[in-house]
Parts: sequence; C-alpha cells; structure tokens
Amino acid sequence: MRWRQTMWHNWRRLLGLLSISLSVVAVVAFTGPIQAAQSTTMNKGIEPPAMSAKSVFVMNADTGEVLYEKNPDEVFRTLSLTKLVTAYILVDRMGDRLSETITIDRLHLTGGSSAKLRRRDIWTLQDLLYGMVLVSGNDASLAIADAVGRDLLTAEGVPADTAKATKRFVEEMGTAAEALGAANATFADPYGLSAKNAATARDMGLIAAKVFTDARLLPAWACTERRLHIDGKRPRDVALKTSLEILGEGSVIGAKTGSYMSKNIYNLVAAWHAPNGQTIVGVVLGSTSNAARYGEMRSLIDALPRDFPELGVIATDASLRPAGACD
Repeated sequence: MRWRQTMWHNWRRLLGLLSISLSVVAVVAFTGPIQAAQSTTMNKGIEPPAMSAKSVFVMNADTGEVLYEKNPDEVFRTLSLTKLVTAYILVDRMGDRLSETITIDRLHLTGGSSAKLRRRDIWTLQDLLYGMVLVSGNDASLAIADAVGRDLLTAEGVPADTAKATKRFVEEMGTAAEALGAANATFADPYGLSAKNAATARDMGLIAAKVFTDARLLPAWACTERRLHIDGKRPRDVALKTSLEILGEGSVIGAKTGSYMSKNIYNLVAAWHAPNGQTIVGVVLGSTSNAARYGEMRSLIDALPRDFPELGVIATDASLRPAGACD
C-alpha cells in the first residue's frame, strides 16, 4: 500500500511539473516582443556606452531582444514623452477617422509648448497629431484627449463634456500602458506636465516599440516640416517645424523629447532602422542637457552594429521597413 501511495505521489508531481511547463510554453508562444523585453534575468541587455543619462534602455522592437540597459527599472517623470501614449491611443481608437474635426475651445488652450491652436479653430485629428508630435503641442494633446474621450464615453452611453472626456482619456492611457507591458507607467494628463506622469525607461521602450512599428503613426514623423490649413473663425495656414533635432538624421524614423529645463532633466526616445532593416528603439532618461541627450542617443545608434554584428548586416530589401512618405 505504501509503495502504491509513493508511486501515485510521484506521478502527481510529474503531471504537475508537466502542466507548469506547458503553461510556460504557452505564455512564451502567445506573448510577443513586448513581453520578451519585460524579463530582467533571461533577456538582459549589456552596459551602454558611457553617458550622463541616469537610465537607458534599448531594444529590438521586432524581436523584443533587450540590447542595452542602465537602471532600466528606475521610475522617472516622463514629461512630454507622455505624448507617445496619447498618439498611440488616438490611432488605436480612431485611426480610420483621422479626417474628423474638432472645434477648439478655450479649455484646450493650455500653457507650455503650443501647436498654435486658437479658439474656434477647426482642426482635423490628423493635423492635431502632427501638432502634438512635431512641436510637442500641449494644446493639441488636450484637443485629442477631448475628442477621443468623448468617443469613448459615447460608446459607453455616458454624457460628456471636455473635463469628463479628458478624465476618461487619462484612464484609457493607464489601460493602454498596462496592455503594452508598461507596468510602472502612471498618468494624470495627456501631455506630461503633471509629476504623476511617470514611468521607467523599460516602460517607455515597450511603448515606443509599439508606436514606432505602427504604420498609421510613422507618417507623423516622416516630415520635419508641415504646412497645415486650418478652418474655422479665422482660416489660415499654420507652419509646423519640428523641434526634434535628431529627426531626419540617417535611419531615424521617429523621436520624442521630454524636458524639465529648470531641473536639468532631459529625456529622449528615438527609433531607427538598423542596417539589417529591423526597428530599434532607444530611451535615455535624465540626461544633463539637451545636447547630451542627442549626443548620447547618437552614440547608441553608432555603437549598435559593433556590439551586435547581426544588426549590422545590410538588408538587401530596401522596402523592408518603409518609414512613410513625406507629403
């Protein structure tokens, strides 16, 4: 009897271990590059080149491989990097409706960096996207949050005004970040002024990996300058010239800064195509100056093919990763 009980106990242990193994295989099979980048032990990057940035995270957006990391799980204020999440939610929710318009209200005209919105302007969602990512318009961010928040509330059968719509949008930002694996990301507004907008470099890398491989978003960074026609009470043309110094350089396909100049905090997220055609995203948080963050990102771009030779093999298919046309 004791022999049978021992055998049965051993079989149960074996079946339990087998069940756990199959579960792990299933999780790995059904999670993509984003989940792969979350591991700090099985997928650990190497030390990046020396730089002032307090936190660094670089990953292959196509495979999820972490390439470089330095304090990747320390939480920092995201500042205007927040706008990457706002952009992602816009196209995720209303990507096929970017020609829709919104009439600008005084509540959209917040302080800080501006896309030159005026009260009673009529902007398309597409043009607001340009105004948000190219010149970091806080006003454009608020107008987007209002439009998308109203769409969410309408679908839920809830009456909406600008305040309620913006609050609903901020809730959606947390939901979206969590779905992308950005477990430490928190948000209080759609543009980044609040100190409660915070995340780690790893979080921002996971978000950027989604944003900069989304064909609906890449055209927003394809031009360093755009001229928009704005309708409304005072129809006019608006010229937007990017404040992103690295945009248009080499194989860079997109970027976003976040700055707190009075405290010498300079953040930068960028995406570029490696010589083999794969999309790489890099995050530097807490650089000591504007020049430093750009120089440090460029040093990462230059070091990558040396440290990871497989990425330096030149792709033969020039159309492997089109960055979007500048129109």
